[in-house]
Amino acid sequence: MASLKAAAEDKSNPAVSKTTQFAIDPRALEVEEGFNARPLNPDHVAEMSLALRNGATFPPLDVRVDDGHILIVDGHHRHAAALDAIEKGFEIKALDCRQFRGNDADRVAHMLNSASGLALTPLQLGVQYRKLIGFGWSEKQIADRRGKTVQHVKDMVQLAEANSDVHQAVNAGLISGTAALKMVKQHGSKAGAVIQEGLEAAQAAGKKKVTPKALARTSGPRKPADKFILAWLVANARVADIPAVAGYTHRTLSLAISIPKEVAHSDDLHTLLSNAASYNTTT
Repeated sequence: MASLKAAAEDKSNPAVSKTTQFAIDPRALEVEEGFNARPLNPDHVAEMSLALRNGATFPPLDVRVDDGHILIVDGHHRHAAALDAIEKGFEIKALDCRQFRGNDADRVAHMLNSASGLALTPLQLGVQYRKLIGFGWSEKQIADRRGKTVQHVKDMVQLAEANSDVHQAVNAGLISGTAALKMVKQHGSKAGAVIQEGLEAAQAAGKKKVTPKALARTSGPRKPADKFILAWLVANARVADIPAVAGYTHRTLSLAISIPKEVAHSDDLHTLLSNAASYNTTT
């Protein structure tokens, strides 16, 4: 094997193949408004810019061509870092780029699975999952593409569909996405108010973020123990026979439970039963 190029051109050697890349002036690349799920992080851009000026290399950007414009699909921070390095006097004539082929949903899914960018927050994930659902993807398709569970997709979408006051608190760094999701599951449309109460309690204690302890003091009674949930389920469930099927030797029963609308903010059975048991014993 004289070189990888020669090996790739040798049709009898399937172990090595080559991909097509393009060298593109970073100033010719364009950012599509509203596409990138990750808002540019200035500190990350500065770190990458310094790395470029010190001789670092980064993976190729993924781009697409639309009506003569070269739009970035993945690599927004790398692009911004290159522009910053150029502005500081460092010569960058071109960035390695690969042409992305696929539709609008494929571009969103590709961006979600990109390993080279900053990790998405739970809220950012939920917003992108909603886009894919709008493109006709099922929750299972999204979960399979991301290597996640369907419940993960449901949770992130639930956070994305929370009221704007919850989003504002998360985006401002006043509460983590995970903690905010827990409040949304417990309090639905009132989650923002509960988070605000928790923030005030946290600030009174000299903290800048809503802490779990502060939320516990403002989010109502603690969830009942599992044995209490089971007792509530036995007391409130209705059991009925399902008509027997000819030749079938087992008895089939149906279990019906009624969950108050005020606390039915989750698809998780344990959360639903816990909320219902708390609601019925405190109101």
